[in-house]
Amino acid sequence: MVHHHEPTYIFRLTHELALRWATLSIVLFFISVAGVSGFYQAIHGQTWTFISASNQTNQWSALVVFLGFIAVLFGQIIIHELIHGVAFAAFGGSPRYGVGVKFFLPYAYATSPGTRFSRNAYLVIDLAPLVVIDLLCLVLVAIFPQAAWLGLVVVFNTSGASGDLWMATLLLRCPASIEVEDRHTGMAIYAPPDVDFRSLPFKTSSSKTRSALWVWGNVTLLALMVVFLGSFLLMPIFQILQVPSFVLGTDSFWIMRWQNNEQEVRIGLNLLSVLAIAAFFGLVGILVKNW
Repeated sequence: MVHHHEPTYIFRLTHELALRWATLSIVLFFISVAGVSGFYQAIHGQTWTFISASNQTNQWSALVVFLGFIAVLFGQIIIHELIHGVAFAAFGGSPRYGVGVKFFLPYAYATSPGTRFSRNAYLVIDLAPLVVIDLLCLVLVAIFPQAAWLGLVVVFNTSGASGDLWMATLLLRCPASIEVEDRHTGMAIYAPPDVDFRSLPFKTSSSKTRSALWVWGNVTLLALMVVFLGSFLLMPIFQILQVPSFVLGTDSFWIMRWQNNEQEVRIGLNLLSVLAIAAFFGLVGILVKNW
C-alpha cells in the first residue's frame, strides 16, 4: 500500500476541542461513578464507599485522606501514560514521555514521533490504558471488597480518557488503510492515494451561533465540575486547618456552607447559585473565544 510522504491531515488540539474533551470528561466521570457503584453493589451487596474525610475525627486523618486522594490521582496518570508507551514500543515505536501545559492546564503525555502505525495498531495503543487499568481494577475490586478505593482509579482513568475515546471514534470512521503518526503537538494522518481527503472525519464546519453555544455549554459544565470536585477537596483541607463554620454569601444568595461542629462536618452547595455562576463563566468563555 502506497502512502503519501507528507501527511494528508495534521490533527491539532484547539481551544474548542479542548472544551469538548473537558465536557466529555465530565459526562464520563458521572457515568463511571454510577457504573462502579452499581458494579460494587451487584458483586458485594454493599454500597460503594471509599475513605472519606467526612468520616474522620481529627486533622491528621483528614491529611492522610487528602494525600491519598492526590497520590491515587497522580499515580493513575503516570501508569496511564506508561501503558501508552509500552503499547507504542510493542508496535515498533520509540516512546517518549513528558509533561506540559496546554490552555492553562497541566498534562502528561506519551508519544512516538517519526513512527507510522496502522489504524488498527494505533487504536490498540490509544485504548490500551483505558482497557487495562479499568479491567484490572474492577477484577481486584470484585475479589477484594476492602479495595473499594480502586474504584476511584477507574473513575479517574475513565474520565481522563476522553481524548483517547474521541480519537478512537474518529479513527474508526477512517479507512483501515490509513497510517497514524503520534506527535507531541497532535497527530498526523497518512492516507493512500485512493482515499478521498474529503471522506476523512477530521474537518468539521459549524455556524458561529452553534460554535458559541458549544463554548457556553462546555465552559458551564466545566465550571460545575470544578466547583463540585473543589468542594470534595476542600473538606479535608478545611478539617486539617480546623476552619470554623461559615457561609459564603448572604441569606438570600449563598453559594457554600461549611459546617464544622460536634454533630457533623460537611460542605453544602446552593445548586441554583452554583448554576448561575457556572452560566456566567460560560458567557465569559464566549467572550474570550471571540476576543
